Amino acid sequence: MLRPCPVYFLLARPTQEPDRMPSTIGESDVFFSEAEALDALDIHYAWASASLENPAVADTAQWYLQSAMVGPRISPSLGEVYLAISEGSSGDTWAAAGGFLTEGEVVHWAPFVTAVRPRIRTAYGDGVLELAYRGDTSVYFGQVWFAPMHSVRVYPKRIIVGDDAIG
Repeated sequence: MLRPCPVYFLLARPTQEPDRMPSTIGESDVFFSEAEALDALDIHYAWASASLENPAVADTAQWYLQSAMVGPRISPSLGEVYLAISEGSSGDTWAAAGGFLTEGEVVHWAPFVTAVRPRIRTAYGDGVLELAYRGDTSVYFGQVWFAPMHSVRVYPKRIIVGDDAIG
């Protein structure tokens, strides 16, 4: 992405066995319109149901349509919490996504940040995302490329996927 634009993501947060499950059980697809994301919701739900050992995990998961402004030099949101990446060669730490209101909110948005990261040319560093806070003088805040906008609960419809359709 060469210029800022809104993007969308479907987050599926498991409510059963959350300590054993990943932070999202959905696909890592990024969408460029809300309509496109909502069109994919039922299919994402069906694939999650079909691919998990326990389909009840997908049935009870909470699904969200998230939106963010993504691209080079995004103005961050109002929160104080950021996700940052350390650049391997220089050791510099760059804020990548923010500002989130709380550390707990970061958990909700991290899968979206991870899904968008390969599409961003200015995504410095190849390290793991880590927490950073506004005002931290050891973190560079000039290259933020992800600012959360909205997260809205959505409700998928059940689609039956036959066993012959699974890989």
